[in-house]
Amino acid sequence: MVNRSHLMHTLIIILTIFSSYLFCKNSSAENTIHWLNDSVRDSAQQTQISNVHLSTLADTSNLLMKSLPQYQFSTKFVESQSIARILKKLPTSCAPNRIKTPERLKDNIYSLPLNIYLSLQLYYKTGTHSNILPTNALDSNKHLKSLTSLFTGKANHTLGVNEGRSFGVFLDAQIAALEKHNLVIRSGIDSTTSLVKMLLMDRIDYTIEYPVNVHKVLKETHTKATLESVKIAGSPNYIIGYVACSKGAIGEQTIKDVNTALQKLYRSVDFYQAHTRYLDKRDIADFNRAYRETFQIDVPRR
Repeated sequence: MVNRSHLMHTLIIILTIFSSYLFCKNSSAENTIHWLNDSVRDSAQQTQISNVHLSTLADTSNLLMKSLPQYQFSTKFVESQSIARILKKLPTSCAPNRIKTPERLKDNIYSLPLNIYLSLQLYYKTGTHSNILPTNALDSNKHLKSLTSLFTGKANHTLGVNEGRSFGVFLDAQIAALEKHNLVIRSGIDSTTSLVKMLLMDRIDYTIEYPVNVHKVLKETHTKATLESVKIAGSPNYIIGYVACSKGAIGEQTIKDVNTALQKLYRSVDFYQAHTRYLDKRDIADFNRAYRETFQIDVPRR
C-alpha cells in the first residue's frame, strides 16, 4: 500500500509545479523546465546554477544547464519515490540521473548518458564479517553470489534501500525477490545519507550504494567507524544515469536539445572532472575504461 503522506506530498508538489507551468504558459515563457532533484543540498545550490562543486550529479547538471541557455531551469526538490509520478503527469518536468527500466520507459523519454557510476556494492559494518557475511554467500572470486544468499539462516538481518530508487534491472529483480521482513525501505530527505548512517548505528545490516556516495557520507559525518564492501556477482561494472523527461512534444524537444549539448560536453575536461574529482585515485583507470565505452571517445585532456 502506498503511504498516504507520500501521496499527499506528491499531490502538493504536482499542484505547485502545475500552477507554475500554467503561469509560465500564460506568460509565454514556454521554455521553463522543472528540474526534479532528490537531493536537498544539490537542489538549493542549483537554483543559482553555482560553480560550487557538490557532487557528480550536481556538477554535471550545472554544466548541462549552462549549455542550454534557451531554457529556464526551475530546480525542485522532490523525494525520489515521487519523481516518477510527477514525470508522468507534468509535461515540462525532467529529472537527471535516472536509470532506465522497462516500466519507466513507458512514461518517460531518455537522453544520452549523463553520469557514470562505478559498480554498486553491498556495504556492511567493519568487524561484523563473520556474523553478517556468511562464507557460503561468496563465490570463488569473493563476490556475493546473490542478495538472497545473505539471508539463508539469517532471517533477522536487514537490507536498507531507498524507496522509489532503481539499482538497474539486475539488482531490482533480486531486491524484489527478498522477503519483506528482510528489507528496510527508507524514504524522505537524503535517504542515501540516512541509510549509511543507519548502517553505522547498527540499525540495518546491509545497504547497496556507489563507493563515491559512501565515501562522501563518511567524510561529511567525520565518523571514526568504517565500512566494508563486497561486489555483487553478475552486476554491471558501472551504472549509467540519464536525463528523463515527461513523454510528449515538450519532452521530445527538450531531450533532443539535451543530447546535442551532451555530445559536446563529453569532450570537455570539466565534464570529465565532474566525475573524477569524487573518485578514489585507485578507481580512475576503471572509470576511464567506462568513459571510453559509454561515450565512444577518449578521455579529455587539457
